[in-house]
Amino acid sequence: MIKLDHLLVAMFGVLLVLNGCLARQSLGVPPQLRNECNLDNLDVLQATETIKSEAGQIEYLDHNHPQIRCAGVSVSRLVIEQGGLYLPTFFSSPKISYVVQGMGISGRVIPGCAETFMDSQPMQGQQQGQGQQGQQGQEGQQGQQGQQQQQGQQGFRDMHQKVEHVRHGDVIAITPGSAHWIYNTGDQPLVIISLLDIANYQNQLDRNPRVFRLAGSNPQGGFGGPQQQQPQQNMLNGFDPQVLAQALKIDVRLAQELQNKQDNRGNIVRVRGPFQVARPPLRQSYESEKWRHPRGPPQSPQDNGLEETICSMRTHENIDDPARADVYKPNLGRVTSVNSLTLPILQFVRLSATRGIIQGNAMVLPKYNMNANEILYCTRGQARIQVVNDNGQNVLDQQVQKGQLVVIPQGFAYVVQSQNNFEWISFKTNANAMISTLAGRTSALRALPLEVLTNAYQISLEEARRIKFNTLETTLTHARSGQQQLIDQIVEA
Repeated sequence: MIKLDHLLVAMFGVLLVLNGCLARQSLGVPPQLRNECNLDNLDVLQATETIKSEAGQIEYLDHNHPQIRCAGVSVSRLVIEQGGLYLPTFFSSPKISYVVQGMGISGRVIPGCAETFMDSQPMQGQQQGQGQQGQQGQEGQQGQQGQQQQQGQQGFRDMHQKVEHVRHGDVIAITPGSAHWIYNTGDQPLVIISLLDIANYQNQLDRNPRVFRLAGSNPQGGFGGPQQQQPQQNMLNGFDPQVLAQALKIDVRLAQELQNKQDNRGNIVRVRGPFQVARPPLRQSYESEKWRHPRGPPQSPQDNGLEETICSMRTHENIDDPARADVYKPNLGRVTSVNSLTLPILQFVRLSATRGIIQGNAMVLPKYNMNANEILYCTRGQARIQVVNDNGQNVLDQQVQKGQLVVIPQGFAYVVQSQNNFEWISFKTNANAMISTLAGRTSALRALPLEVLTNAYQISLEEARRIKFNTLETTLTHARSGQQQLIDQIVEA
């Protein structure tokens, strides 16, 4: 009888564990997406919601759309006007961004890392305050106390964590929980397209994009999920002001200022006066620098190489420089990729990116992603994109233009035909995303024996040879057909 009771208890415990696992897997996922993704018809997507701030705006794509929901991502477009500051923010999911336009500086806060950037001069306000205190000390009975305070403040220098320059063409990776801010130092709007991998294993919450703000407020509300309809305040707003005052050792009035209760500027504010933070000057030879690349691949999937630590690791890599191209043909275009081998931080966030620029007569050969979903965003021009699913059905055949997005699921084959100098950035949900082409010198069809092709497609041996060997390129080719294309391929290969 005792053994039977123990058996029942054990079975009940197993049921509880299984129920908890199933509940966690379906957390935040609509019923229609819990078992399968309905990807029979894909759409070209674009921003559906815009949140305006004092010095810019944030445009969001509907993360509840079945395609984006199935890919487990959230996409937004950040526009920071000249002199605008994107206030410190962190996310529960890994984030990867691409700078479409402009330049600026970006800072990140990694918990536990030292403040390695130090100002060489005290702040002007401190100097003035010290002078006033010294004058009061000489005139009043509290002179000795003022001098002591002055001596204590003379050694003060502003210190903060690493600040980096960002510019057009940079891919930027941010780890979960690391707050970051961005300031526009250029003379044009700073435009950044970003992707949150909310299905990443590091996100322990549901599949709703959640923004955690250290400063500012947003009276227009957030985006998506249960937070959409209510105003968004910064994290300090929820604490008792007296508790904040005790924690920071400041007065209650100043603690209330930190909560931004009466601040309606939004999450992008305009900086009044000069914006002075300690940062190294921008190198003139910023193009294709060898010193920015690691000496080799990470020694293991968990570490970042001997030359980098979690505090000093690089967070961005420029992939718009033609000298960085992985595939380049002068009269067709170029394709550049960044993964964990070129930017080791991507091993932690498990994301990668590809930048492509093709001319009006170019085509990206048919291919599919072997181990990742791809989110393709058009930054300029136009192109025709066709996508084919696992049943061999054409699920997308549309024109894509600037500001529009296409979700290409894992394994779905697609082809891109430029119509007007097409440029794009693709984010992929794997640190080392791999592709397989369906045409060209390294394609799946090229690797098959002739006898397999002849029997599979019921064609002659000569026809099978043409299928294998007519296309000599690996990634890019001419969109036109005929004998002239074959001559160009022989000359350019």
